[in-house]
Amino acid sequence: MNRTYPDISDILARKDRARTELARLSFEEKLDMLDKLRTNEIELGKAMREGMQQHTLSERR
Repeated sequence: MNRTYPDISDILARKDRARTELARLSFEEKLDMLDKLRTNEIELGKAMREGMQQHTLSERR
């Protein structure tokens, strides 16, 4: 039985371009990216906790 797999060459090419772009960034630029990701994660965590609290309060009513 021959298996046919989807063509993912476009995905692999985009990943390769992204790796190249990241490799060209300075160390400081990479740290800035991490700071932004950390800030987004903190904000997302707060929003999720607030949403869970709202959900819990509405279940109690």
